[in-house]
Amino acid sequence: MALSLELITATARSLLSQYGLQDVSMRRLARELDVAPGALYYHVPSKQELLRTVAQEILDPLLDEPGDALALMLRFRLLVLPLRDAGDLLLLAYALDTTLPPAQLLPQRLREAGWAPAEAEQTTAVVMRFALGALATEQNQALLQPAQPVTGRAPGAPQAMAAERIYRHGLQRLLAPPR
Repeated sequence: MALSLELITATARSLLSQYGLQDVSMRRLARELDVAPGALYYHVPSKQELLRTVAQEILDPLLDEPGDALALMLRFRLLVLPLRDAGDLLLLAYALDTTLPPAQLLPQRLREAGWAPAEAEQTTAVVMRFALGALATEQNQALLQPAQPVTGRAPGAPQAMAAERIYRHGLQRLLAPPR
């Protein structure tokens, strides 16, 4: 199979889910693809850009997500939470590209709910920082306590259920229409 950005991205995503973010390196990726590390740079200029591309692939399903701002951000959590180290990956990716979904969708959803354009943009920045931090924290807590499920949906997992309540409560506060 010919080396392509799609193959590189899919392999990086597989390494991420198998080994975690710390073990995704250009050398390891090249070994996995049985190519010289330099061959990767023909398709992707840097590891940072590779991680941004992986994040974009993970988040692409949100582009078709119906509903209001709250529904979008709840779907974001459900999409990201089960993926190992995705919270940390997205923190890096958003530092590089603040237009990744759902950030590119959120201002429009807020304007449709009656928010002024400037307020919608500012609130999007706040909501994204809250959501990214909450998800990264929840995933890292789950990694530190392996007996706790990462999905936040299993019965009998009080820490995960508390994290879901905190996330929802925070979003409801942040997305409440301005007075």
